[in-house]
Amino acid sequence: MSEPFHLFPQLDRLVDRIESLDAPFVQLWGWPGSGKTTVLEALLARHAGRGLALPLAALAEEATLRQTLETAGVRWFVVAGRPEEGRLAAAERWLRPGQRLVFAAERRGRSQAVSGEAVPPQELLLTAAEVAALGHLITGEHLAPEAAQSLWQATDGWYRPLRLAFEATGGLGLEDAGTEAILEIPAVRLFCRHEVLDAFAEEERSLLLEAQEERPASGGKGAWNLIDERGLWIEGPERDRLPRLLAAALGRERRRRRSARPASSAAAPASAESRLVYKLGLLGSPLVRQRDESGERDLNCRLRRSLQVLAFLASSPGLQAGREELVEAVWPTEGERTIERNFHPTLSHLRRALEGGQRSKDRPAPLLFRGGIYQLNPEVMWEIDALDLGRLVEEGRGQEKRGELAAAVETWRRAWKLYRGPFLQGHYEAWIASRRESYQRHYLDMLRDLGDLYIRLGQPEEAMDIYRTSLIEDPLQERIHLAVMRLYAQQGRRDLVRRQYDNLCRILLKELGEEPMPETTRDYHRLMA
Repeated sequence: MSEPFHLFPQLDRLVDRIESLDAPFVQLWGWPGSGKTTVLEALLARHAGRGLALPLAALAEEATLRQTLETAGVRWFVVAGRPEEGRLAAAERWLRPGQRLVFAAERRGRSQAVSGEAVPPQELLLTAAEVAALGHLITGEHLAPEAAQSLWQATDGWYRPLRLAFEATGGLGLEDAGTEAILEIPAVRLFCRHEVLDAFAEEERSLLLEAQEERPASGGKGAWNLIDERGLWIEGPERDRLPRLLAAALGRERRRRRSARPASSAAAPASAESRLVYKLGLLGSPLVRQRDESGERDLNCRLRRSLQVLAFLASSPGLQAGREELVEAVWPTEGERTIERNFHPTLSHLRRALEGGQRSKDRPAPLLFRGGIYQLNPEVMWEIDALDLGRLVEEGRGQEKRGELAAAVETWRRAWKLYRGPFLQGHYEAWIASRRESYQRHYLDMLRDLGDLYIRLGQPEEAMDIYRTSLIEDPLQERIHLAVMRLYAQQGRRDLVRRQYDNLCRILLKELGEEPMPETTRDYHRLMA
């Protein structure tokens, strides 16, 4: 399950809506962060025993598809991702009366049959009552009807930004918050940037910046074609309009691009190269670099505690933390007097280091302090390898789940290249050890999955390389040792199978004082037989 059902007050309504449709195909589309995948999981949960989740790969071959659709007693088939139109046509031939195939996608299907049998984007938005229910589920407090109505109007009932706002604030200050105030919440702003705007290609984002906030009377072309395709509009009695949060995010992006233009060519369009970018390497030996229109350079961020403050912020939710969190992490054993003497100078040094001696009123400050919270300014771009690693690992899992195996391999190989070593190598504070273990576990799980995927794809040499890399990082992984033994056995190299098993026994005895698990030993003897 991707997320707990109880945090989605709209689930029952949407599942009821799917069940009310008689067409063989039902599509949920539009609104990133609307919980579409969770809706499909709730549909399967409601019809336990009569529902079946299908990977996209199950639709690739007609014989497999036909056999799957003939599974006895199944009425609901749920697909993670949007099938190709040709595969839907094939599925329609084999679906029995009363059977339904339901799928979710960010974009509208092209087939008229599919587009007419959909839960449309507007139905994915929360009602004011559901906004109030969501606030109560997350904060434990009851929202006044006027506050729920105000939040609904400010967000148009967009689920993910609302949930992020409640989680970030605990509901404090949201009673009369408008759209701009909600967009000030870092988690909401990052969602709008990375999961909404960055879902468009660069040329599409440039086109979006020209979008009128209301649909043109002609019906709209260009930017509004993109908006239509993603379902990112609000229906109006006279004319459709952009969602308020999207309109505000686009407004910020326009202002940011204007401010980034050189004064001598204010009329020239801003380019991707003109953006101020910070590149933080936290996996392995730390590195901090700055990139702008003049090139890329190392920043002098060598003071140990300044670097740790930067790393703590960069690896914290929303790229932010309060003073107490920073003190507990970076000065855990120091007295109050020492902390008072060092805290602000450390932050000042970090700010100067990030500015790189190029402070300018035309550039956004990289480090902010607002409402008692220190944060890395989301108005500039942060490339943080530790966060990119987690994002790519999850992206690859989603691709594998949808049957996009080649794409999953490519995504995981990109994640593999990001990992240069343990988190903040050379630093040993308690908070670093905790996060280091988490990142290493993500990395090792990804290597295991990538090696297994290579096995499925019939590429044993690539799998062997991955497994060996994983054992270099953590030689105590019995499962990986066994996978290597199986590959050797497939080559007919029983001598190497024995050597690998002996190596495993030696490592376990030395490090843990233990022998391999009985099932590992049984598999070893079977491979040697």
